[in-house]
Order: sequence, then structure tokens, then C-alpha cells
Amino acid sequence: MKIHPSAIVSPAASLAADVEIGPFCVVEAGAVLDAGCRLISHVTICSGTHVGSNTTVYEGVVLGRQPQHTNPPAKLGGLRIGAGNTIREHVTVHRALHAGESTTIGDNCLLMVGSHVAHDCRLGNNVILTNGAMLGGHVEVGDRACLGGNSAVHQFCRIGRLAMVGGCTKVVQDVPPFVLTDGATAMIVGLNKVGLRRAEFTRQEILELKSAYRLIYREGLAFQETVRALETRFPAGAAAEFAKFFHGGNRGFTQERRSPPRVALRVHPAVDEVDEAAANREQRRQAS
Repeated sequence: MKIHPSAIVSPAASLAADVEIGPFCVVEAGAVLDAGCRLISHVTICSGTHVGSNTTVYEGVVLGRQPQHTNPPAKLGGLRIGAGNTIREHVTVHRALHAGESTTIGDNCLLMVGSHVAHDCRLGNNVILTNGAMLGGHVEVGDRACLGGNSAVHQFCRIGRLAMVGGCTKVVQDVPPFVLTDGATAMIVGLNKVGLRRAEFTRQEILELKSAYRLIYREGLAFQETVRALETRFPAGAAAEFAKFFHGGNRGFTQERRSPPRVALRVHPAVDEVDEAAANREQRRQAS
């Protein structure tokens, strides 16, 4: 165990034998650091926080501080972070609001500089929060989802598996799995094809997801009809996750951004009149 002399570590904290704690870190009573954890510098690990093995935490991070709530209860919940995570500079993650509950972060996630995870959020595995991404309370983020820089997610929203949320997106409704949102409009603009390829989805799986996408956003069915059609046409596989996702949530669902219909270029009638007058003048000149 390597603990810098300037670090303050409570004797009531639980530390694995090979933990490394850098200068000016604070580890409070009741905090747990599993094997292979590294705190680089100026990191605060608060009471009620459990950090999984082989997680590296960079400068200025605060994990497990009390929720930002106007009237927090006397007994708070905890924060549980999985294994293999990388938490970059000045990230903040808050513990759950109520005793017996936990804010949870899965395995192998990357929380980039200045991102924030509020109380009672649940993040899956391999999630990426890009610089400045912010999650309100009770947000759920599926495995391998990626949130672009400075995106903000409203409380109780859900981000589906392998969804890609564009930078600066204001998410106020659930984002289904496998889709891509545009930061300018905060609307869906197609499937997250790059993410699907990186996740090694087969060609057949991607084709089925494309078919399901067309059913949802192009066939013009009512919502309940869409869900029933998804259950009938895609009873298994990745595409079946759409119907399961649409059965949950309480904030509604992000809509697709549709391009306006193509408009033929029209020339103003006055142009024709000018051209006709010029032609008449040329005829008169040639006649003279």
C-alpha cells in the first residue's frame, strides 16, 4: 500500500493492500477501495462510497458527496462504482438520496473531465461521459452508451444501450437504444452505426436494427401499434430491445429529426419577362 504523507485517510476506511493514494487525497470513514485502485492527487472519497478494483481516479474528483437537494433526509444512501473505471479530473458523483439505495456505475466506464453524475443514477458497463456531460437525478444509462461533451440529461430520463448522444444535446425524454442524436436539435438522426460496428454487431443484426428503425419512425403507426408490431416482427435479438425499452419510462421518447421534403428550384416569373424583353430588343437590332 502506497499512501502519500500529505493524504488524510481515516482508519475506519477499508483499503486493499495494493491501493495507491497520492498527495492531498482524503478518504473518509466507511469508504472502501478495492484492489488496484489509484487516487492520483487531490481526490476526495466520501463515506458510503465503494470503488471497485483497478479504478483510477484523477485530480480534483469528489466521489460520494451528499446529493444536491434542498431537503435531504438524515440518512443517505451510498455510491457503488464497479471495476476498471477511469475517472478524470474534476468529476463529481453523488451518493443516493435514501438509505438502502445506491448511485451505481458499472465496469470499464470512462468519465471525462468535469462530468457529473447526480444522486440515484444508474450507469451500465463501458459507458462514456465526455467532458462536461451532466446527468440529473435518477437517470439510467445503458451499456456502451456515449454522451457527447456538455450534454445534459433531465432527471428520470433513460439513455438506451449503445445510444450516442451528440454534444450539447438537451435530453428531456428517453433516448432509445442504438440511435444517434443531433446536438443542435436534440432529435434522433439515425442509428449509431459506428458504435454498432465497434461493438462487433453482425451485418444481419445491423440489418434487423435498420428494419426496426424504419418501422418505428417511417411507417406512421400509432405508438401502441408500433410496439405491438415490434414485438411481432422482432421477438428476439438486438432489435427486440426496442419494444422492451418502449414499455418503460415515464418521460416520453425522443423523436426523429425529419428532413424537409425536397423543393424544386423555381425561377421568379419576372426573370422570364426580362429575358423575353431582351430577346425582342435583339431581334429589332438585327432587323435594323
